[in-house]
Amino acid sequence: MLWLLVLLAVLALLAGIWLLVRVRGLSRVVGSFDCAWRAPDSPEWVSGVAVYGVDRIDWYRIVSLRPGPAARWRRSELVVEPSRRVLPGSAWGAVEVECHLGDEAFHLALESDALAGLTSWLESSPPMDRGAA
Repeated sequence: MLWLLVLLAVLALLAGIWLLVRVRGLSRVVGSFDCAWRAPDSPEWVSGVAVYGVDRIDWYRIVSLRPGPAARWRRSELVVEPSRRVLPGSAWGAVEVECHLGDEAFHLALESDALAGLTSWLESSPPMDRGAA
């Protein structure tokens, strides 16, 4: 019985180390920002970190065993609605925006500076990406 408790303690310790390494690693990537995600019909937010790429944003869940991104949003397909709402009680002054990726709608919560960066990134795409001639 003691060996089972020791095994569970070791597994919990390894999971904690994995989470710490994941959070620190993601937050140190150049072009990363804190960004929570939620489905439009859900009240629950999922914490994550988004990372800019050349033509896409990769979004990683903070708590996940999956090493890769949980979502990828292509610059040419992502639409951020202009309306925003400040989230009450947010420790980091987050604003909520509605986003669309084709027919899929979702919400993001991020700092206002990160939102300004996101909209600038979207607007600065090459003309061919946004459907222009």
